[in-house]
Amino acid sequence: MFIDSKKPKDLDCGYNLELMIEALPRIKDLNDRKDYAKRIVGLIKQSHINWVNEKGESKMAWEYFFNMAEYDPNDYGIYSPYETDEPDDAL
Repeated sequence: MFIDSKKPKDLDCGYNLELMIEALPRIKDLNDRKDYAKRIVGLIKQSHINWVNEKGESKMAWEYFFNMAEYDPNDYGIYSPYETDEPDDAL
């Protein structure tokens, strides 16, 4: 009846962030999946504000997202803006 609960890997971000990361591959539309990934990284930035520079960019937040995922986000069309030279506009 209840979802098995476990202690979150990251206490600052919490278990809901982990559920969001798990859900990302199930999003069918690529643009929706990219937007969702940016929301995830935005939450990581909010939880780890010391990782964010004055422009609102955070390579560490993107790396953390890729490390937290139990799959390769690249397989789902999600790439770090630091690998593609795109702006880091995750909020």
